[in-house]
Amino acid sequence: MLSVTELSKYISPDFQLSPITFNQVPGENLALIGVSGSGKSTLLQLIAGWQQPDTGSITLFSERIKGPQEQLVPGHPGLAILEQSSHLPHYYYIRDLFQYANVWETSLARNLFSLCRIEHLMNRKHHEISGGEQQRIALALLLITSPRWLLLDEPFSHLDLTNKKILQQVLADVTRKLNITCLLCSHNPDDIFAWAHRLLVLENGNLVQVGSPEAIYHSPQNSYVAGLLGDFYPLSPELAQVFFPEKFALNTANCWMVRPEHLLFQVESTHHAVKATILQVTLAGRDYKVDLEVMEQQLSFYTQTNSLKAGTKGYLLATNGYCFPDC
Repeated sequence: MLSVTELSKYISPDFQLSPITFNQVPGENLALIGVSGSGKSTLLQLIAGWQQPDTGSITLFSERIKGPQEQLVPGHPGLAILEQSSHLPHYYYIRDLFQYANVWETSLARNLFSLCRIEHLMNRKHHEISGGEQQRIALALLLITSPRWLLLDEPFSHLDLTNKKILQQVLADVTRKLNITCLLCSHNPDDIFAWAHRLLVLENGNLVQVGSPEAIYHSPQNSYVAGLLGDFYPLSPELAQVFFPEKFALNTANCWMVRPEHLLFQVESTHHAVKATILQVTLAGRDYKVDLEVMEQQLSFYTQTNSLKAGTKGYLLATNGYCFPDC
């Protein structure tokens, strides 16, 4: 397994990666998630052996991964890291890149090209392929070194929806057929919800929550984690008191918030419901987004029907909510 123990790194007076400890077992899809600047890329580079940690250790199957101060060529043969940008050499045909790098038998290499969906790109140059194709070529160049662990640094951040879906399918095929374990970092929950078995949430260089995507989404540690994994709306104290009177009485000093799926719009008044007016209804892909005004606050929810119209008056009910000491 991959084992990270008390790993830390001082970057500047404004940022440092606090001691972090976690394990990953073979076959586990593990995702690092956090806003830009939370320490995701730094942690990946430490694990890959590209940066020297200040404290702690990284081992892969009980073999310690050395930092760049301990060896001439940074990195570890059992680990490969795919960065946000492919950094492919210019002016080369793609076939030449693999001719120089390939140590596999021809048939195995061709199977890899097919797996990464790049076999049709061999006679093109760097400027003749898209960003998504460059990412898949860079991935194949890493895989041809036969790594056991693959680190992915925001691999979908620069891709359009079509190329993102292709790369997601390629990664699924690669991990299954080549028996490679992946550790992926992202700031977009849509990239990791269906993929990850477990999440590590980073905030300002600190590991603040670990768990399954479902568990963290429904029980976030704080407002940062809640906002990282989906939409939420802070509630005014007056509105929170109406929605959750019993709980609010016990936590008057805390901040309350709800997710869109916690809001229920209805025509008739019920207990704990508040008068609301629909401001607008807009298409949001598969669903419609409904914006409302309630007690001088604007909230939104999503519905699959477009029967609701702007100006409609009714009542809003909150079926659930979160209470945090911070907003």
